[in-house]
Parts: sequence; structure tokens; C-alpha cells
Amino acid sequence: MKDSILAQISELTSEEKFRLHKLIEGFLFDNEVDITKEQTKEKAAIANNCPHCSSTKTRKNGFQYGVQRFVCNTCKKNFRVSTGTVTAHLKKKELLKVYIPHMLEGYSLDKCADLTGISKQTSFDWRHKILSALGKFQKEQMLSGICESDDVFIEFSEKGSQNLKRTPKKRGKSVFVKKKRGINQDKVAILISCDRKGNKHLQVATRGRISAQDINTILKDKLAPKTVLCTDGHRSFQAFAKENQLEHQTIKVSAKQYVKKGIYHVQHVNQTAQDLKKWLEKFNGVSTKYLQNYLNWYALKAIISENQSPVKKTVAMIATSFSAWYEFKNIINLTYIN
Repeated sequence: MKDSILAQISELTSEEKFRLHKLIEGFLFDNEVDITKEQTKEKAAIANNCPHCSSTKTRKNGFQYGVQRFVCNTCKKNFRVSTGTVTAHLKKKELLKVYIPHMLEGYSLDKCADLTGISKQTSFDWRHKILSALGKFQKEQMLSGICESDDVFIEFSEKGSQNLKRTPKKRGKSVFVKKKRGINQDKVAILISCDRKGNKHLQVATRGRISAQDINTILKDKLAPKTVLCTDGHRSFQAFAKENQLEHQTIKVSAKQYVKKGIYHVQHVNQTAQDLKKWLEKFNGVSTKYLQNYLNWYALKAIISENQSPVKKTVAMIATSFSAWYEFKNIINLTYIN
């Protein structure tokens, strides 16, 4: 039997052998994954700060279902280790480590649900709670050295909405419908920024044309001192750089200028934009209200996949977020979807 298995493995392609290697590796390392322990460890590291008001004035307040409960002396609210986290209100949290590998493989919601033994709605909720947790790393991401930045536009989508404020579009009829030309409210602007170290920051900015204020809101606290900003000739970037006293190198691609002074260009950010659009295609359309979650995923997927244990790495990352549940519930209040 051993020889038979080895013979079958030898017939695999290089890509299939790599995937098998990652699966075996994941099994060996992820068998010890316990998200509750990870959350407890992370919560202890931040002195049990209140997830409701971030106050440090908290104290123990007995146990609930065998789990330590705390009370905040500032807002008077009770909370537990899991409050605000991905596992908040989950009844089958032990299945998360079964679900995550399937999600990381990019399987559909239906397939993830079938392989994990949960419903499609639960599969949907778990995906977006996990991705909401990963948003913590986008908020904390810092860029330094030479930073390239650009805006990219994606069609506004209300996929899955049951309360459309417009006439529903007919499938297959879109080629006969006259679309608005140029940048307009039917498009969503995403601000993509990356430095030469491979760090990425992607954030939905607004609907329609992006402004200097939009850029300032997103990038003001994301650039380390002495960072050099490289962009195209967009005036909003020029205004942002001037306001924040940044060295700004403008690359005039329209004039066939691709590299300036031998080191300044926007090739990395342009490639990132192309890869992002191609990656989003496999989801068969992403609703705009969930777009930021997919940007969180895209920005970190390389870090996760290259780790020795992707599942353990993902669990460790989501365990550090104590606001994922609130952010997931607040998606319906995003300004650019209304």
C-alpha cells in the first residue's frame, strides 16, 4: 500500500505536489490550533481593555458558561474574552479551523459549507467575519521608503440586495443598455498603495471621482516620515503631498514616461491593480458593501499563503481583532453604499 501511494504521488504534477505538501504541512501544524486560547492570550496582552469603549479600567466579574467575564468601570458594560471577536455568538466555533483551509483555497460558499458541515448563510457570515477581522491589519499597515499610489475603479454593485432603489437589470440585456462614460457615481474608487518592501494598503475611498480629502483620510497616517510618494499626474495626489509636506514624484505615463531618475515609477501599483481585478473575477461579482473585506483578504493573502502553516497564521491574525463582529454588523452603514 505504501508503494502504491508513493507511485501515485510521483505521478502528480509539480503544482499538485506543492498543494499536497501544504496540506500535509497544514495538518501537522494546524492540529494544535485553538482559537479560544489565542484570543485569551491576545486579550491578556492588552490588559483586558473594554471592547465597547476601549477603557483600561476593567475588573473581573465572575464566570459565564465557564468563561471569565469582565465589567468596565467606565461604561459599566460586561464583556468576555470573545466579545467583539470572530467567535462572538458562534455555536460551532470548533469548526472554524475546518472552515478556514477551504476558504483560503478560494472555494465557493456552497462548497465551504458542504465540506465544513454548516449552512450556506453560516458560511457567508463566517467568511465576512474573518475578513472583517483581517481589516485590523489594513488599518495598522504602514508604508515607507518609496510608496506608489493610484486609484482604480470598479463598477458599483448591489449584488444580493433585496431592496433595490432602481429598476433591476435584466441578465443578458446589459449590452443594449447605454452606460455612463467616464468616472461617475456608478463606479467605486479604490485607493491602492504599496511600497518596495511588498507592504500593501487597499481601501475603498468613495463613489465617483477621488478627491485630495479622500486621499488624506486614507493615507495621512499610513506613510512613515521621509516617505517618497510616486503617483501619476492626478492633481488630488499633488494636493495631498503638498498639504502633508511629502516629496512627490510624478510619473507622466500619458507622455510615455515610465521611470524617473532610474528609481521612481508606478509599475508595482499598476501591477497590483491588474492582479486585484483578475483575482476578484473568480468570485463572480462582489457586492460593493463587502468590497473592503475582499481588499483586506487580497492585501494579506501572500503573507498567509507563504506561511508554513496558513491556517495557524490566519487564526493568529483574526484572534488579535476584538472589533470584527461590530465591523461586520456595521457594513450596512458604510457611506459609499447609500
